[in-house]
Amino acid sequence: MGRPAVFFDLGDVLVHLRLERGLQRFADLARCTLAEVRDAASVYHGEQAHRCYAGEISTEAFLRGLTARLGCPELAPALAVEAWCDIFDLWPEMESLAAEVIEAGHPTYLLSNTEPVHFELLRKQIPVLGRFTDLHLSYEVRAAKPDPRFYRLALERFSLPASSCLFVDDREENVEAARREGIGAVLHRGDVDEVRAFLRENGVRI
Repeated sequence: MGRPAVFFDLGDVLVHLRLERGLQRFADLARCTLAEVRDAASVYHGEQAHRCYAGEISTEAFLRGLTARLGCPELAPALAVEAWCDIFDLWPEMESLAAEVIEAGHPTYLLSNTEPVHFELLRKQIPVLGRFTDLHLSYEVRAAKPDPRFYRLALERFSLPASSCLFVDDREENVEAARREGIGAVLHRGDVDEVRAFLRENGVRI
């Protein structure tokens, strides 16, 4: 077998997610309490965010619905986007690990549940993404993890057998879904050395 292909997720894999900070920013902008934002997000965010990531609704429509649920539909779209985007911190150690995989000659792909606003922000902030072999973005392929179609589409698009692929993701349900498709997968718990060890043990030459 040749060099394994490596699939990286984005949030809490290549960058840190700071969801609580984003909720606090919404609370500040909407002039309501953090508890109120959490309540609105728990009711509205899950299913609707998944629809946004799957390309079924636009980011703008999603944010309009969220701000309406918060009771502040007048919140300016630019301010809502500001809060929506205030959830990321860079993760240099993971960026370096991805660069090591690329420099070792392994086909390297991004497999992410994301939407255009977040992705365009992160594309500018994470230069290593420009070196990936290709990108498999949920809103573009109209499927989101853990939907098995998301993984099958990636394998078809990139002409890769599942047995030659490794996947790094921070959510158990996404890891398990990848494994059911025959992809070797590891749950990223925040330990970069653990991820590196998994990749080495599975044939990645880093």
